[in-house]
Amino acid sequence: MAVDLFLLCGFLGSGKTTLLVDYLRTGAADTGVIVNEAGEVGVDGAIVANDSDSVPMTLLANGCVCCSLRSDLVHTLSALLDAPRPSGAAPLKRVILECSGLSRPGPVIASLADPELARRGLRLTVVCTDDCGRDPDALAEMDEAMAQFGAAHRIVLTKTDLLPAAALAQRAARAAALNPLAAVIAEPDRERAVAAAFAPAQGTADLAALAAHMLAAGGAAAAHPRIRVMAARARAGISWTDFSEWLDDLAGFCGERLLRVKAVVRVSDCAEPILIQSVGATFSAPQRLTRQPDARDAIIVIARDIDAEAIRAWAPAAPVEMLA
Repeated sequence: MAVDLFLLCGFLGSGKTTLLVDYLRTGAADTGVIVNEAGEVGVDGAIVANDSDSVPMTLLANGCVCCSLRSDLVHTLSALLDAPRPSGAAPLKRVILECSGLSRPGPVIASLADPELARRGLRLTVVCTDDCGRDPDALAEMDEAMAQFGAAHRIVLTKTDLLPAAALAQRAARAAALNPLAAVIAEPDRERAVAAAFAPAQGTADLAALAAHMLAAGGAAAAHPRIRVMAARARAGISWTDFSEWLDDLAGFCGERLLRVKAVVRVSDCAEPILIQSVGATFSAPQRLTRQPDARDAIIVIARDIDAEAIRAWAPAAPVEMLA
């Protein structure tokens, strides 16, 4: 049985620990928890442990899991998955890794490509908390926060009681513009919001429809001048080698400015469409869409401090054309 791995991120003070504790209070006996804190004293870990006596939990302290603690994460996650369950306990269905507020998800996900973990087939979902009490313009100037938003599969609005209904809808729309690939959870009912945040991994929106909507709207979507959400198109008959080389070159050109890539592409040397995803410059293994042979081509690129014109100028003869 595949285990869901939730990477819980969000900028400092955005409500990650509270969201996690609220979920564990629902009786999540089939959940394991890893808490990462950038300090020797594990305050968040103590808070979580206080409300989750029956949940196996490990603290990674005195470092950021996105850099110096990568090997510790692989060891800890493997040990948690292999640990014997108490007699009569349900099998482990999910692990929640709460990251430091300063962690960038990309390097964390890169560490999950370790062969020891890759063979386990973990289903990854990145959950990012968005504090409704924080000025969104100030938040958008924080590189770590933008990396977290760009990586998210789900964006959970927290402290929703601080905003009236109309303002909450505007905040949700802003989050969706920052990352239209993410599901935005703007649920005033706390119980439903918590359940939605940690629900099993689901399918995602139609990429081709999203790209078409962006182009019809007149170009790249953005909720802040530093963030660009761009559509692209591969030339007809492109080979997998040419496309994968373009992805490598794009990651090298953008570096840390690349926040997310998601694409469905037909290549000349594969019968089925291929799904490609990245968080930052870290790409997951390509997936052949054998059950979706009619999936339409689409490429979405989310980047910070770089636009489509710059990418076109960098590689004017590239086999992939930036459309917006």
